[in-house]
Amino acid sequence: MTLTRRNFVLGIIAALFGKNPIQAASHVLESATSAGWFSSPEINGAVLDVCHGSERYTKAYGSAGTPERVFMIASISKPIVATAAMILKDRGQVRLEDSAGRFLHEFRGEGRDDVTIQNLLTHTAGLPDTIPDLYQLQARQAGLVEFFESTCRVPLLFKPGSAVSYSNLGVLVVKEIIERVTASPLKEFLKHEVFEPLQMSATSLGLEGAAVRSAAQIQLDAQSKSQDAYHRQLGTPWGGVHSTASDMIRFLKYFIHPAGPPLKPETAQEMRQNHCRGLNQPWGIGWMLSKSHDVIYKISPKWQRYRWTVFSNPEHGAAFGAQCSADTFGHYGVLGTIAWADPKRDLSMVLLTTKPVRYSREGVLGEVSDLVSRL
Repeated sequence: MTLTRRNFVLGIIAALFGKNPIQAASHVLESATSAGWFSSPEINGAVLDVCHGSERYTKAYGSAGTPERVFMIASISKPIVATAAMILKDRGQVRLEDSAGRFLHEFRGEGRDDVTIQNLLTHTAGLPDTIPDLYQLQARQAGLVEFFESTCRVPLLFKPGSAVSYSNLGVLVVKEIIERVTASPLKEFLKHEVFEPLQMSATSLGLEGAAVRSAAQIQLDAQSKSQDAYHRQLGTPWGGVHSTASDMIRFLKYFIHPAGPPLKPETAQEMRQNHCRGLNQPWGIGWMLSKSHDVIYKISPKWQRYRWTVFSNPEHGAAFGAQCSADTFGHYGVLGTIAWADPKRDLSMVLLTTKPVRYSREGVLGEVSDLVSRL
């Protein structure tokens, strides 16, 4: 195996801390959240939570202050919204093979009639990642109704079911279906049907008022900072959930050992299976799998996004820790968050940070995941 810079660094760290991967991972985070002689910390704050069987390790770093600090978890929101959709499946109110147009009369025509709920939950609907007028809508702080209206007009990239292409818009369409079937706002449905049964008391879709100031502050440029409160209160279904590392560990462990609500055990297990066999990427229902990557249709990864080079394409590598089994599932978040679980070893890891990053196997998220996967 080729010795990469990451493997070399991890080898040095592991040697310094003997055979204790947790100590090594903690050292990476201590270094990243500590100021140098002439520099600020790379990451202002972070919380790591690891559960291995009956053993638990949790620690806050830098400005996080406490392991119970609330973070915006970004795209880890997607499997949470998928769980809400699967609750309706368990109740017989929707089927995965149902077309989205059955519930949304606006979402029809130009290929959209063939888009199923399963397509939306597995990124195979053909929808692009986002809408062309995204920045204009954000600039005037539009509501999600306008985002959905724009989504109903956007052309599909390909025939539904023929490829995997990561899409925030698919989750927005799922939100609309859930709300029309339940006649309830998604944030309320999640609170009562997902968070309360799993005792995720610090988790919510969106934040309001003073809660925005009490949550971990994302490291943003001045322009993005001015929009921060808007984004947090908007509660986008593809990335607007706020939670703690301990709540997210509960969520992961439920899918390792599903028993009782919110889902039937077989439904929870179904979400961890590959529903995209024969396509360009494997994907579960809402969950990334061990070899999934957030690829965009026919767009090669850029080095800024994946640390990609002509010698290494990370889309061909492991999505999570280097030693994770093929049964591992989880998700990344663009704001510097990751949550994954390896059922074969009853091992779960959540790392929430304040530094926005695109999915990167070379960044702190990847280094810490690799080390924890050695447990």
